[in-house]
Amino acid sequence: MRFLSFALLILLVLSGCTANIGYQFADTLVEWRVKEYVDLNDQQEATLAKKVDELHLWHAQTQIPEYREALFNLREKVHNQTLEKADIIAFEDTLLHFWQNVLNRVSKETALINDLSVKQKQQLFERIEEKQQERFEKFEEKQSENPILRQLERVNEVESDLEDIIGDLTEQQDKLLRDWVAKSPSIQEDWLNYRAQWLTEFETILLTEPTDTNKLTALIQDPKQLRTEALQEKIEQSSNTRNTFLWNMYLSLSDNQREAAVEKADEYIDLLDSIMEDFND
Repeated sequence: MRFLSFALLILLVLSGCTANIGYQFADTLVEWRVKEYVDLNDQQEATLAKKVDELHLWHAQTQIPEYREALFNLREKVHNQTLEKADIIAFEDTLLHFWQNVLNRVSKETALINDLSVKQKQQLFERIEEKQQERFEKFEEKQSENPILRQLERVNEVESDLEDIIGDLTEQQDKLLRDWVAKSPSIQEDWLNYRAQWLTEFETILLTEPTDTNKLTALIQDPKQLRTEALQEKIEQSSNTRNTFLWNMYLSLSDNQREAAVEKADEYIDLLDSIMEDFND
């Protein structure tokens, strides 16, 4: 079921960075992604379509309004210049809360896993394992590159995202960005090992007949139980470093940049309003 959780994350992303029509067809995208991992018969496809439609409607009617409220509150504080560093930390916690809501909702559908045959379950695991292996290979390929070039690539990626929100960066902001990237802990290898551990647990639960849906639910709802202490420390360090960077960037905003950020937030809020209107008709 982790493939469903991952696919539904697309819904969260779609809510903030694509047109309304993209969100309306997100359920089709999720179904397509799921069928990349396991070959379904006609009855299973019909059941999947029904469940994904239900999840899509749930997300649009319950999660989008909460996301809209959180974004609007952040927008108001930026506009009124009353933002505190604690607000940035709280917003990160809110986003994690939204993701946990998705995990909790998806985990209610774990009984579907026993509609799969043993052969289908094996296929599901093997294809997820293939994706995991691809991630390891991409990581190893990146590691063979010059570390300075890797860091520069990361700087350019973030700079592009920031400029889409506030416009061209100043020299001070460019330095803040480079310092943050340089100080951020290297976490990808630890994260890949964590995912591999999760996949091992998933295999054990999935391929034990019949699949214990209670154990599967627990694994989906609380994957953090498998994090090592070292990984958790790096995650916390990464979060602290990122939030400090965002706070310093906020303090460095010019009036024009602040106005641009507010306008970008308004675009997203209008999009969310449109989504809520469409799904409440």
